[in-house]
Amino acid sequence: MTSFAARDRPSLADAMLTVEIASSAGATTAAPASVTPQESSHEAIVLSLPERAMRGALRTAPSTLGALAVVVLAAAFELALFGSTAGRLWLGLALFHLCLRLAHTLIARAKLPPPAPTRWVPQYLAGLAGSSLLWAALPWVAFADAEPAARAAAIAALLAAAFAESLALRAMSRLAIAQAGVAILPAVAWLVALAERPALAPAAIGVAGLFVLAMLSLSRDRHLHRLMAAELEVQRLAGIEDHLQERIGTLEMELARSSSALDMARAEVSVHEARDRAGEELRHVQHSADLERRSLELAREAVTDPLTMLPNRKGINEHLIELLEPMERPGNESELALLFLDLDKFKDINDQHGHLAGDNVLKVVAERLRECLPRSAFSARWGGDEFIVVLPGLGRVEQVRMVAEKICQELSVPIRLEAGTVRVGCSVGIALAPYHGRTPETLIIAADQAVYAAKVERKDRVRVFDVVMAKKAQRQHQIAQALPGALERNQLAVYYQPIVNALDGSTSHVEALARWPHPTWGPVSPDEFIREAERNGQIHAMGRWVLRQACLDASRWPGAHPPSVSVNVSAAQVSSGRLVSQVREALAASKLPAHRLVIELTESMEMAISDGVSQTLSDLRDMGVSLALDDFGTGYSSLQSLRRQPVSLVKIDKSFVGDVPGGGEVLIKATVDVARHFGLGVVAEGVETAQQRARLEALGVNYMQGYLFGRPMPVEEFVAWLGLRDGSSEPFVLRA
Repeated sequence: MTSFAARDRPSLADAMLTVEIASSAGATTAAPASVTPQESSHEAIVLSLPERAMRGALRTAPSTLGALAVVVLAAAFELALFGSTAGRLWLGLALFHLCLRLAHTLIARAKLPPPAPTRWVPQYLAGLAGSSLLWAALPWVAFADAEPAARAAAIAALLAAAFAESLALRAMSRLAIAQAGVAILPAVAWLVALAERPALAPAAIGVAGLFVLAMLSLSRDRHLHRLMAAELEVQRLAGIEDHLQERIGTLEMELARSSSALDMARAEVSVHEARDRAGEELRHVQHSADLERRSLELAREAVTDPLTMLPNRKGINEHLIELLEPMERPGNESELALLFLDLDKFKDINDQHGHLAGDNVLKVVAERLRECLPRSAFSARWGGDEFIVVLPGLGRVEQVRMVAEKICQELSVPIRLEAGTVRVGCSVGIALAPYHGRTPETLIIAADQAVYAAKVERKDRVRVFDVVMAKKAQRQHQIAQALPGALERNQLAVYYQPIVNALDGSTSHVEALARWPHPTWGPVSPDEFIREAERNGQIHAMGRWVLRQACLDASRWPGAHPPSVSVNVSAAQVSSGRLVSQVREALAASKLPAHRLVIELTESMEMAISDGVSQTLSDLRDMGVSLALDDFGTGYSSLQSLRRQPVSLVKIDKSFVGDVPGGGEVLIKATVDVARHFGLGVVAEGVETAQQRARLEALGVNYMQGYLFGRPMPVEEFVAWLGLRDGSSEPFVLRA
């Protein structure tokens, strides 16, 4: 109850906001929109602005208008208005107008019910505007021939009229100030225009009086806001009290009905009459059996997943508590293995075939788990596409791995659905008790971290938890949390590493590399944040930013023949279908010639055989952009892709260059021969020693990249480095 009241308690800002909204929108309701239905029993004491204006005007207008009549006559006497035609005309209009306003007010006061504020207030304001215009015309009617003392008296009369009108406009302070300005400022301006010393004193009196009136009106306005805030708080608290009282009454009635129903059920179950003992005893037993069966059903539903009919989170937690409890006893040597299963490519099934197909896949997975697990095993659905398997009595890693591999094998069998045949795999994380934890929570967290490592590293679909993995998981979690805002906070940067011509040492082109110099952690490894960006889909925004920044930087490099720039793109970027338009936009924004841009592809087998990807690469080639195949020979590329895709350059991975001289030379020589056959250039990555450079030159490598020639550098440092080598660069243009 305390939090509810605190949440609904109004502030002064709330009341001021209510006034402003009513003023701008012409609110007509008797209370703010925030008043709840429960508050209808209380008087709506928080009035809208038109209602407050009407109340104030009706209360004070008769006396105000009477005072104005006196002021008009006094001004007429001081200014000798009776002696001129214009003066008599002004005096007649002023008195007639005041009579009309007085009649309008008295009629409204006499009406029952009173007129609607939204209709009466505009009429009143129209009359007020007429009076203000009449006062504004007074200087032109009578000031020309008046004495200075008479003018000063007229200014005083105008101030008196403005003060009188402001009393009826207490709810509209800004309007009161505006009305006073219209009435007084023309007279002040007329006097100032005379440029005579006797006229300046009345003008100063008028300005000072207007200032005082404005201060008083604004002060009254603040008082009104505080009053409305207090009234609003009283009303809302009263409404809350009514609401709580009504709610308490409702709950008491529901409790009474429930108690009555429970008493009737007990009476029905326990009914037993001596005159028919056998029949009544049978009915008593039947009712007891029904209640017990229903209780068991409810208890079972509470721990069962309704889709797969496997235990749910609550069920697995309760079972784990029972299994882990004996491990706390001294001398107990029992063991337990917990497997955390995460299905692979399950989201694709939902996206392509619909959630009904996904539900059917989950049912099949649950059935296969029941069939392939030992009898002592216990399986459950953790949520989504995640499952948990508990293996009591197993504590040796080899035994648990065998079970996990069997599960992966069973789940990889294609599943037939109405929409077609689908295939899912799974990654498995393993945690062992008591070694990795003695509570359900710690074991599940450990197994979850292990399955995450299996998915990220993609080397083994089954992983066993260890301490190093926990640290990596914590680090990856931190990166995942910080990465979404890295681009927004301008924390990412583009570094540049030169690629040199093996023949003359000139800089042929430069590779753009994304870097994250975190302000707190220091440099974050590209392997860490790029992998996370690919996992959460942020690689698209990051890749587009790197592409645009690299093109902009390259367009500003000095020299007669500045080097080309090479930008890495992921398979996800190429497969998205947006890469061509992004390249076109980056080139247009930077005015970089297309022949100075090289797109590096890290190619997967699926990507290599995609027709859509082939079209994307062909479009880039037609634009004049060169294409390079990165990490050639690591298993992510194929000789077939060299034949099918329009690449101009292949890059040999540094893992093979690091084995030179040695066994890596055989693969490098084969790559060079194949590249020459297709008319392609070859870049060797990771060249660090002069001996490696000499051997690579002997093997026929065209271009080299590595710390021997230059480390990745920020753009300012790279431009300085390039300036020292001015004249040794040549544009990279290579066609198959």
